[in-house]
Amino acid sequence: MAKRSKSSLLDDLINISVATPLWLNLLVAGSLFLALRWYSGGSVPSFPVVHSVRDLGASSADYVLKTAAYFAQFVLPSIFVFGGLAGWLGQTNKARRYRRIEQANDVGAAVRGLSWREFEVMVGEALRRQGYTVEETKPGPDGGVDLVLMMRGEKYLVQCKQWKAQKVGVQIVRELYGVMAAEGAAGSFVVTSGEFTAEAATFASGTNVELVDGVRLSRWFRAQGDGTVKEHPHCPRCGDLMTPRQPRSGGKTFWGCTRFPGCRGTRSIC
Repeated sequence: MAKRSKSSLLDDLINISVATPLWLNLLVAGSLFLALRWYSGGSVPSFPVVHSVRDLGASSADYVLKTAAYFAQFVLPSIFVFGGLAGWLGQTNKARRYRRIEQANDVGAAVRGLSWREFEVMVGEALRRQGYTVEETKPGPDGGVDLVLMMRGEKYLVQCKQWKAQKVGVQIVRELYGVMAAEGAAGSFVVTSGEFTAEAATFASGTNVELVDGVRLSRWFRAQGDGTVKEHPHCPRCGDLMTPRQPRSGGKTFWGCTRFPGCRGTRSIC
């Protein structure tokens, strides 16, 4: 059991470092190295001379801690340095692939040519450029969720369907709507490189589930001058981004400010 716990802690540190900007990783690594080197004395500690049995426990603990700090000064900073580099290289690679798609003569064909995994990653990158914080779910059973988004403290769920020949049906939309309600998410997206059935579109029209088909997805990938996708309108009151919302009592979905309840600006969805 202890071994599993240590492995989990190491995995957590690696995941944190990969998701953290490179400059911050380097700052943390440098601070850790200096602090641990100062505490350990900069060299392998030698066991102190003990003058009485009463001092043995304290001396042993100090020796163990300083020895651990000596070796940790090399291990822990390395995790943050290499994790930060891995995250930076990964993000650079995503940006490069994104540019190739948005600059393609036929954006739709470029999107349809992606593998299912590349499709998920590029959809996540497109949403990140809309202002969302994007977390990719781990490979395996995901409960119908491929990406988890956060914006202004609210959660959004994304399911990606890179279907070229088959239309996405209403069952997929229903399932995601159920997961969205169970997790208390503010909204969700079903994204496909193809099309949706009429039943799926009808069901989604009365919910906070946004359907993004191949045509709309191609617009996400097209360059917008500053590289920002302008799918979501800006609030008429505060100028921040807006997100689809549905009245609690039911009714037509509308654009609501992402700063709600601090800002109550709204727009109608045409």
